[in-house]
Amino acid sequence: MPFFVKGTDTSGTVSLRRENAAGAVKKAKELLEDGSWDIEITSPDGLVYPLAEFEAIQDAPSATKH
Repeated sequence: MPFFVKGTDTSGTVSLRRENAAGAVKKAKELLEDGSWDIEITSPDGLVYPLAEFEAIQDAPSATKH
């Protein structure tokens, strides 16, 4: 099920699709390194998380992996 990564830079907002959580985090970090801001990850269930919160959820021992 897809994850969507959204970020904003001086050119506007970009939304990218990734097939798994690891890919979404990787792309979000790339956007951050490239100077984007307001980076969010939307999970397959439609919940929207800031990057740091999404990473924390993925790293939690009792987290359900998507």
